[in-house]
Amino acid sequence: MSEEWRTVEVLGTEEEATLVAGFLENQGIPARIESLRFTQEPVNFGGLSEIRVHVPADRFAEAEALLASREQDVSGQEADDAR
Repeated sequence: MSEEWRTVEVLGTEEEATLVAGFLENQGIPARIESLRFTQEPVNFGGLSEIRVHVPADRFAEAEALLASREQDVSGQEADDAR
């Protein structure tokens, strides 16, 4: 029986996707990276440059909440640094 996976984040670089997947895995959520990057061209072409992070469908809401709280933490830290 295959497990259903859902896309929790779409990013522009494989490095960003690796960081997000690592963050989720560190929180106990399995993550997979799917690269749609078309490497024959020197520039990014919309959907041909997407890097997607997938999580099991039954962990999607938890992963989405963790990523949202992570974004809030980063935004709050940037605001504090600007003061």
